[in-house]
Amino acid sequence: MINAIITLMPVLFPIVAGFALFSRPIFEDRHIYVGVMTFAASLITFFAAFMTSEELITLWRVTENLSIAFRLDFPARAFSCLVAFIWPLVTVYAFEYLRRRPPVDRFYAFFLSTFGILIGVACAGNLLTLYLFYELMTFMTLPLVMHTQRRDSIRATVVYLLYSLIGAALALGGFFFFQVYGVSMDFTPGGVLDIAKITSENNQSMILTVTFLTILGFGAKAGLVPLHAWLPIAHPMAPTPASAVLSGLITKAGVIAMFRVVYYVVGADFIRGTWVQTTLLYVALLTIFTGSMMAYVEKHFKKRIAWSSVSQVSYVVFAMMLLSPEGIRGAVLQIAAHAMSKSCLFLSAGVVIYFTLQGVHYHYADQLLGIGKELPITMTCFALASISLIGLPITGGFTAKWYMASGALSLGGLGIFGIIILMVSALLTAGYLLPIVTDAFFPGSDFNYERVNSIRLSWNMKIPLLLLSAGSIAVGLFAGFLINFVDAKIISSLL
Repeated sequence: MINAIITLMPVLFPIVAGFALFSRPIFEDRHIYVGVMTFAASLITFFAAFMTSEELITLWRVTENLSIAFRLDFPARAFSCLVAFIWPLVTVYAFEYLRRRPPVDRFYAFFLSTFGILIGVACAGNLLTLYLFYELMTFMTLPLVMHTQRRDSIRATVVYLLYSLIGAALALGGFFFFQVYGVSMDFTPGGVLDIAKITSENNQSMILTVTFLTILGFGAKAGLVPLHAWLPIAHPMAPTPASAVLSGLITKAGVIAMFRVVYYVVGADFIRGTWVQTTLLYVALLTIFTGSMMAYVEKHFKKRIAWSSVSQVSYVVFAMMLLSPEGIRGAVLQIAAHAMSKSCLFLSAGVVIYFTLQGVHYHYADQLLGIGKELPITMTCFALASISLIGLPITGGFTAKWYMASGALSLGGLGIFGIIILMVSALLTAGYLLPIVTDAFFPGSDFNYERVNSIRLSWNMKIPLLLLSAGSIAVGLFAGFLINFVDAKIISSLL
């Protein structure tokens, strides 16, 4: 009983705490309530991750074969801890950033509830629970995107909703097929397909097609081509704290769902060597290149970072679809490194907009000349996060891409092509991020230094930037510690 309560609390506590904000204020200052509840939710999540067993906890049984259930296995624990680390930092940042961007009550209510729903996606014990919380996350994040209620933000919200519904429809079709052709709906390492039902060639071909469409549907949240166009439209329209978690964490919900389908529903052995694996590897590489190229030519500051997410998240998809130990290691490291780096980049962009581009509707990269003189800490953190995304040595991004490249070599020609795309993408990433850094700190001899005003950054903006940028480096420095757990807890049971 106690284990069940501890397992469910990380999911239910922030959802209830968030919806409580729609009632009368519990405190006169909502920041106190939101801060206390967010940090409490994080502590509960960390406690559950380290103190519970991997027992399947059923919250509600729909039918004899369908239930809402949760399990804190190692993938769920690892991702939940990542969310529990980043979410409070972004919340603290939002206290300052949203002072000029009401209505904050509604934002914090949905923002806090989304914390719990994202944990629910990670801890889902079966496909029904995963799909339910995946859909809830879409509708819970819609108010975050349309926070300003301007026409362009509402248009971006509609686009986000349309793509999400298309992806969800594809995933729902897979749910019905897997229910019929699986021995159970509960996630099981190695898959749940009923071998007796898929022995015929026609049935195998059908399941492969369903698998591909299901993965593609869940890939909509991760920005996988061709369901990627919503991301550079919706993320820049959301307030910066929402953009940070949308890009850094919520895109990973799609990756988590894809991971569960590949390794816990269908099984790597069923997919390995088929057209599904090959096609998804090519789709991931296409997305990596498309996102990098679009970011390279994009001039709008936040849109450039958003297009970068299209590329960087698909690194995880590519690594995952290698179906090898090296691929899984690279995918886990990339999830952690990208979550830290991309959250830091968006929060850094928010600081620049907040202090220097306030009231300017269009924020372009060429407006940042000399900004490092005014905001040195912000742009230093931006630089550290950038070098991790590029994949320079000792950073989390470098270690993740190293494992990806090692795993790709086993695929022969396709693997070599993949490594080339990864290298091209790294060069493009350097091309669209490093000029921002160099222009910020080295504006040139023609720059008017007399116009530089030193801006004092508040602690609730400074600390999140410092911790997130340090985290993007630490993932690389302490990669061995994480890899040992991945080998023992994930790879040993899946491959």
